[in-house]
Amino acid sequence: MKMVGWKKPLGLLAVFLVVFSVFAVVRAATITNVEWENAITDPGIELIPGYPATVNVTILTSSGEPFALANLQGADTISVTGKFVDEYGNALDMNGDGTADIYTFSNTSTPGLWTATINVSNVQPGMYTLKIEAIAQNSTTSTIIDNATLELQVWVAGGPYWVAIANIKDGDTVEIGSTSFTIRGLSDLGAILDLGNLSTQTLTDDDRDGIFSWQHDVTGDGTNDWVVFVKSDDSEDVYNLFVYSADATLLDNINMSDTFYRVKGDRIKFPNRVFKDLNRYNAYVVWDESWLAKLGLKAVDYYIIPLQGREHWREGIGNVERTDIKVIKRTTYLFGLFGNEEEVYSGNIFGKNVNIDNILSIFGKFVGNAAYLGQGIWEIKRGIGDITIPNDYTLKSREARDLAIDDELWRGFNPLKTDKRGFFSKSIDWEDLLGIMTEDSES
Repeated sequence: MKMVGWKKPLGLLAVFLVVFSVFAVVRAATITNVEWENAITDPGIELIPGYPATVNVTILTSSGEPFALANLQGADTISVTGKFVDEYGNALDMNGDGTADIYTFSNTSTPGLWTATINVSNVQPGMYTLKIEAIAQNSTTSTIIDNATLELQVWVAGGPYWVAIANIKDGDTVEIGSTSFTIRGLSDLGAILDLGNLSTQTLTDDDRDGIFSWQHDVTGDGTNDWVVFVKSDDSEDVYNLFVYSADATLLDNINMSDTFYRVKGDRIKFPNRVFKDLNRYNAYVVWDESWLAKLGLKAVDYYIIPLQGREHWREGIGNVERTDIKVIKRTTYLFGLFGNEEEVYSGNIFGKNVNIDNILSIFGKFVGNAAYLGQGIWEIKRGIGDITIPNDYTLKSREARDLAIDDELWRGFNPLKTDKRGFFSKSIDWEDLLGIMTEDSES
């Protein structure tokens, strides 16, 4: 079970298995058109404990007819079942009651369309294999007349709300609601958490897959949540921390200081700056305060713009797929009479230390996520990161769309009000970047 590299080509996997079964068995039925209700389906299949999901599949006989007794000469029984299996094909207990779970599919009023309810609870978050089997049999002779098998990779979350904190390492202290722990040991073998008051919690990675977890009530609602450590793809010694809960207050229960402080002598770090909060996107301007800039001779400013829309803030099967920003470098001379602007970065920042011109760095460290089962998606509600700049710059912040009306944040001219000043013409489509509608875009 892996939490790292979870973006599996589910459609191609299903096709491969179906094609393989056709060649392995002379007469083989097929399972197609898998559709889920009350589950996350974008970008992959995800189930949430406590929220029963419905799965509908179309099953065709080896002759291409609906999988029903009327179309299966010699068969008198049909069985369609689903189960989560281990590497040996054994059914797993997905509800914590000590008994392996088997899900029975029923034939609907539509010939060949079968449906089942899949319910999971109290199971460690991770990737599981769901195996669906359809068997038509003659009960008298125990002869299998026709059969089909399909395996799907399904992510099981730990709750409808989760947060991710990037680059957790040995020595870090994490505060979540009323829970605080310091990591005293972190390795491939697991982790040792110092809970204070001479209390420790030891986690182990028993199957050596780079994931280990702890059940603990972190929000104080009386119900255990899942605290999960996952080895980062980017570093051997760094992990990402995921906390799953059924308590919506989890998204606001991460205690993060936004007090800035000096690092490495001449640089200032501004931790935990909010890039996205629900439908509000915050832009940051790294403003040149050098003597050349103050005299109007030359200034180099940077605009950090979070991209807007769910396509830029996406969950990726239990992980964080996209937290996208653009950084625009704006160089001006002679109080803005001359100048140019260019895009110097565009892309994801979660868990990445993005360095721009060896002047500023941006690190995406926190994401808060909520499930919308009716739409089959997760929504990243909050995205937070650190910004580090030299001490001859200042950091200014505005809601992204407010840049259009705030002339004080632009040297020379506001490119959202005019296209040109002197010999400086704008080259960035600022209206599109900031999500601002203009008369031209409306027509």
